[in-house]
Order: sequence, then structure tokens, then C-alpha cells
Amino acid sequence: MIEVGRLVTKIAGRDAGCKAIIVEILDDKYVLLDGETRRRKCNILHIEPLNQKIEIKKNASHEEVAKVLKDIGIETRQTKPKPKTQKSKAKRKTPDQLRVQKEEKRKLRDIFRPKKKEEKAETKEATLEEKAGLVEEKHEHKSEKEEIKPKEKKAAPKKETPKKKE
Repeated sequence: MIEVGRLVTKIAGRDAGCKAIIVEILDDKYVLLDGETRRRKCNILHIEPLNQKIEIKKNASHEEVAKVLKDIGIETRQTKPKPKTQKSKAKRKTPDQLRVQKEEKRKLRDIFRPKKKEEKAETKEATLEEKAGLVEEKHEHKSEKEEIKPKEKKAAPKKETPKKKE
């Protein structure tokens, strides 16, 4: 019953209810349809064969199918092929352009980078000390640092506890 030239109705999918002709049998599950539907492969479970059979050759063009269906009184779906456009090739950037791009990214990263809690705490303490006037300028040289060593803590003498007499 499924053969080239058989008039069918689609019963499932986007083109459901539209009539078409089997143009080619692709395998035991799929056929190629053309007519009121879009020219495409379709599962044989999604079509219902009708009693009419039209004489067309296997793998007939859309124009041939449209001509035969027009004689019967069925209008075919006219699709316009999409114009082919060339995809523009991406141009490579010069080393100078890459350098500028990296610098811009760094600037943006620095602006939007969340500050760490430690940095915030240090800056607040420093500003409070400056406001109070407690900040002394530190201009130490290496020789001064070497001369001044922190004093070692001496252990406090242990107090002896008196022994109890029994």
C-alpha cells in the first residue's frame, strides 16, 4: 500500500490534515513526501494512505509533483529557498590591539573587584589614627633596625609555697 506516487494524508505533526504524494521510500519506516506539506521525510505511522495513486517517477522534483497535483486540483506548498550569504571571516587582532584590550579588562576588574575585609579594616584604623594625630612618621634605616632589638622577657621568680606539717 505504501508505494511511490501514492496520495496520502498526514495525520500527525505540523502539517497534519494536508495531502501529499510519496516521492521516495527511504526505508521500512520512513518515506519522502511532497505536496501541500513541506518536502521532507516522514514516519509511515504519521500518514494515512488514500485510494488514489499518481504516476510519477521515483525522486521526482518539486516542480513535477506540483504540476501533477495541480491537474488533480490540489495546491502545493511553495517554499522560497533562503538566499545564500557568506559568513564574514573574523579578522585577527594585532598585538597592539590585544594589549589595549587586556589593559581595559584590568581597569574594569580593578574597579569592580570587591575589596577584602582585611584591607578595609587596615584603612579604617589608619585613618582614625591620623585623625587623632597619633601617627608618627617612620623613617628608619636598616642600621637602626639592627641596633634596636626587642627586649627579652625575663621569667618571674617562682614563689615557693610552704609545706604543711602533718
